[in-house]
Amino acid sequence: MRRVKTIHVIIILFLFSVLFMACSASRISIDQAYTGLRPLKQLELPEQVTDNLHIIIDNVADEGTSYKNYVDVFVNDKLLTPNWDVSNTESNYTYKIKVRPGYYKIKANYIAYIGWGDEKYEIKTQDEFVRVAHDEITVVHYELVKKSNGMPVDKNMYLKIKTEPLAVQPVSQPDNVVTTQQIHKSVESLIEANKIVLQINTVPDNAKIIIDDKTIGSAPIKVQVDRNSDHVIQIVADGYKTAVKYLDRTSLQNKAIFHLVQELEKSDQ
Repeated sequence: MRRVKTIHVIIILFLFSVLFMACSASRISIDQAYTGLRPLKQLELPEQVTDNLHIIIDNVADEGTSYKNYVDVFVNDKLLTPNWDVSNTESNYTYKIKVRPGYYKIKANYIAYIGWGDEKYEIKTQDEFVRVAHDEITVVHYELVKKSNGMPVDKNMYLKIKTEPLAVQPVSQPDNVVTTQQIHKSVESLIEANKIVLQINTVPDNAKIIIDDKTIGSAPIKVQVDRNSDHVIQIVADGYKTAVKYLDRTSLQNKAIFHLVQELEKSDQ
């Protein structure tokens, strides 16, 4: 009788170990991506030597109603774990990984704390697979547009996919406007220079952006401002009510980029 119980205990321990291994296999870190991921369809290309897949989800959490919201990113149904400490107000999730050339399945889940619980919203690709080559960067990107309670505006959310050359030439821009690549390369320098980049997106697009009574341009736009000062942002569009946002300097500290996505209300007139 004791021998039978011992066998039962061994079987139970074996099943737990198999279950643990299965759960562990469902996650993969950024550093493990190249060795741990295999394309669902291989491309006959030489293996690359640099990061060739960038997955970027913007405007995830903030210090307001989107506090504690987050995203989970999956590649071939494996959860991609960030290589940085994620805060409760993390706005930008950027994964830069190196994978073998081929076709991959990529999706993300946006988890928002609404009401008394959390709600999950899927962000997916329009095509079943994403092609990743060895001689270019595949950028998979989505910028969340949210309602005042953190719920996404769009019911169907699709990742945007584009490719970039591995060696990107600098593009001439106005002094106060910066590109996405410049942002990622100059995070530390921006903080040291007491500057922060405001990424402003509006619904509808092309709304006029006025910061501290100075017209900056039309959304979407990225602009550098002083992180140690308060700022007043006015968003103006024909046929819509003007939106005014106040940014307190305390909300800008220790960040290189601050995302603001504003949906304008239609005017009654």
